[in-house]
Amino acid sequence: MNKMKVLNEINEKPMDINQLCRKNILELQPYSCAREEYQGKQAIFLDANENPYDTGYNRYPDPYQREVKKKLGSLKQVATENLVLGNGSDEIIDLLVRSFCEPARDNMIVFSPGYAMYEVCAAVNQVEVRKLVLTADFLPDWEEMWRQVDKRTKLIFLCTPNNPTGKVIPLVQIEQLVQTFRGLVVVDEAYIDFTREKSAVNLLQKYRNVVVLQTLSKAWGMAGLRLGMAMADPAVVGILNKVKAPYNISSLTQQTVLALLDRYDEFQKRRDEIVSERGRLLTELRKLNLFQQVYDSEANFILVITPACRKLYQYLIERQLVVRLRDMPPLIPGGIRMTVGTKEENNRLLEVLKQYK
Repeated sequence: MNKMKVLNEINEKPMDINQLCRKNILELQPYSCAREEYQGKQAIFLDANENPYDTGYNRYPDPYQREVKKKLGSLKQVATENLVLGNGSDEIIDLLVRSFCEPARDNMIVFSPGYAMYEVCAAVNQVEVRKLVLTADFLPDWEEMWRQVDKRTKLIFLCTPNNPTGKVIPLVQIEQLVQTFRGLVVVDEAYIDFTREKSAVNLLQKYRNVVVLQTLSKAWGMAGLRLGMAMADPAVVGILNKVKAPYNISSLTQQTVLALLDRYDEFQKRRDEIVSERGRLLTELRKLNLFQQVYDSEANFILVITPACRKLYQYLIERQLVVRLRDMPPLIPGGIRMTVGTKEENNRLLEVLKQYK
């Protein structure tokens, strides 16, 4: 990786998370509630103007989701002070942009193709996005990235396994970036459960400027509950907790998540079935004379390339098979992303594809 002179000057300074944060956010007095100071469960609660009659949901939820964090911390092997939870990872992406990027001044780097919400959150918050095209093997172009980084670059987003390519960025490359960049490196690992590659969570004990995003929406099958998590330095967690809405995770979501996290054996079984079906689909799709390319994947989807992508997409829609059109030149012109379904769903997909003319 080539280092610019300006970066070398920045690197001489010790890492200070507070210096990265927007000044008005540091000075922000967050919304607080009396329930934060009271740790017990039995009391007469007359502090929040709630309806006193028990419906099961008449009380506000724990604003810091303490029980959920205990269980997730044990599962992910991180301390609870390293965890912040959001209404899906999307909320946390927005919190990061809002907390660390000064509107109309700072910038952030993303790679294309990649997850579109990084750019959406930046646009909402009036933050410049420097979008770089991945290399031909779907990895970040580190040299070009360093040419784009300057003193106002606060965030670099890495999606691994990447959506929509399914490609994993080697952890050693991520660590090299974290060591050198003096902003926050946000590693989006929404699909990490589908790969055997190591998570960037392993970097948290060594570096203060890495933020790892994960979700319960994919492998855990909780997309409808909308719970995402960031694992980061406690200073970063503290800043995000100041900015987030006080009751961003509902009581119903917290209770349901706690129950579902106990079903770890079921999670493993279904995750393994998806990985097995992914391998079968890759083999069968490559046997068809339909695609210019069927890419390997470390996620729960497969990217295929065909010049007839729009015609094929419409053909599948008409047969009640909903896939995602990912026609994204220059790297993946004619792309279609197919999620790995159940064995029966995948059989139907293959059956319909074989009938395509």
